[in-house]
Amino acid sequence: MSCVIPCLYNSFSFTYENIFEDMMVADISRKPVVGVEIKTRRDEPAREPEPVLPDTDTTSDSDVESESSSSNTDADADTDSTSSDTDTDTDTQFVPETMSKHMYSLSAQGDSLLWCLYVMIYGVGKYEMVQNHYTESNAFKFELVEFLRQHKTILKANKIKLTAIEESLVNKPFIHLDTFHAVILCKNMSVCVVQDRKYFEVVSGDSAPFIVEKIKGKFGLYLCAEGIRNGYAKYVRANYWLMENIASPVRPISAYKLQDLIDICNKLKLPVSNMIPGKFGSMGTEKRKTKPELYEQICRSV
Repeated sequence: MSCVIPCLYNSFSFTYENIFEDMMVADISRKPVVGVEIKTRRDEPAREPEPVLPDTDTTSDSDVESESSSSNTDADADTDSTSSDTDTDTDTQFVPETMSKHMYSLSAQGDSLLWCLYVMIYGVGKYEMVQNHYTESNAFKFELVEFLRQHKTILKANKIKLTAIEESLVNKPFIHLDTFHAVILCKNMSVCVVQDRKYFEVVSGDSAPFIVEKIKGKFGLYLCAEGIRNGYAKYVRANYWLMENIASPVRPISAYKLQDLIDICNKLKLPVSNMIPGKFGSMGTEKRKTKPELYEQICRSV
């Protein structure tokens, strides 16, 4: 028979619905209960899922989150791409106001023009590994002498005297621009030398030129991307005066017209007229400088 044992200490009753597997059920007659199926809470039948009503919006929350994450990722990618493009443009495009940060100064080791030539030939890495600059500079000068002797034909074609170049390299503490010019001609390099709104250029091939500039009496070399060097070279050609001969930049006065001298003065930022003060405090007048006056001030500035 089925039996229910009441709890003696509280109101809880042991029934077949709340008996667990670890409990033993017995009849008062001490006979085993036959045909009684013990139910446990774990044997309860699973509930059927509630029906889901159709929704007009078929986009799930996970899809929204996925799309949001994807859009954020795309936005981040676009931002990174824009930032990368901006950095690339900054590193490859010429900006006149930022050229000073690309200047590699070589004035601390004496002959700055010689060391510019050294870096152009051997690179910055070898220059920065030099332990004794005095010994290295002397060895470099003798090396250049031997190199120039092997290229006498090029020197002769450009009307450069080898003896004068050797004298500058061996016996002078500083090399001159004509020595620098001779070396870059024989090395077949493209170089633009800038100094006080005037420049001298040697073009060889289509590669971007090395740009050497003299600032406050010392030469420095611009180390930057080819795009920046090309941009600066174009800027210099448009705004500075080209010296046709590095040894004697100014030709005789008869070789210039008045307008030629005016154009040179404008590029060198030299005045082309004189201010004549008025009498008794009246307004002054301008008088255009004569051809000899223009020529003289150009020679003084060069």
